[in-house]
Amino acid sequence: MNTPENIPAAAVNSTPTIPLPEPLAYDIDQSAAALNVCTKTVRRLVQRRVFTPLRGIRKVLIPRKQIEDYVKACCEVPRFQP
Repeated sequence: MNTPENIPAAAVNSTPTIPLPEPLAYDIDQSAAALNVCTKTVRRLVQRRVFTPLRGIRKVLIPRKQIEDYVKACCEVPRFQP
């Protein structure tokens, strides 16, 4: 029987959570974390026009698709074959 003493406090006070969607664009820090590099590397990639940041806002945002395409392009050919 489930009495109030047997139900965990987290289950009693919990509200259903709605998962947040993936962001469409990342700032410099988030891009660096996604690529596992430092922020300076991301800024260099923007400067070399590997990434085209979104314009129209003050914050530098890099579309997620560009980051995914960059990783795909760098990893399509394996370096060695077993």
